[in-house]
Amino acid sequence: MTGSYKLIILWLLTLIGMVLHFNYHIGEIFYGIDVVRPDADGKVPLGVFIIRTLFYHLPMVWIILLLYGKKSWIRLGLWIVAIGYSIAHLGHVIGELLNPERNPSQISLLILVFLVSAILAFEHYAYWQRNRV
Repeated sequence: MTGSYKLIILWLLTLIGMVLHFNYHIGEIFYGIDVVRPDADGKVPLGVFIIRTLFYHLPMVWIILLLYGKKSWIRLGLWIVAIGYSIAHLGHVIGELLNPERNPSQISLLILVFLVSAILAFEHYAYWQRNRV
């Protein structure tokens, strides 16, 4: 498998992982667990838009750049972005582990997403190094 397609699959796996993460939160409804935030006022906060942009929308942009961006600086930039995502996913895992109401489904999923993101960062570095011009 070529480097860019491997990276695309890894980005898609992180994207799927984050969609599942949200789905696991909402899925609690089926078991009678109240998922409404205590401070909810009927308005979606700006922070939710930012999180959705970072973890849902931008990975699609990164995939498009992998398909069409052939410049070395784009590959370097994507490696730096992948490192940022790995750090964010690690923070997410740590946050879930520190949560007093630990959810084993969330913990196992977030660990897996972090591992995929770490592989993604490593593969982005290798891709940038192989294709430096």
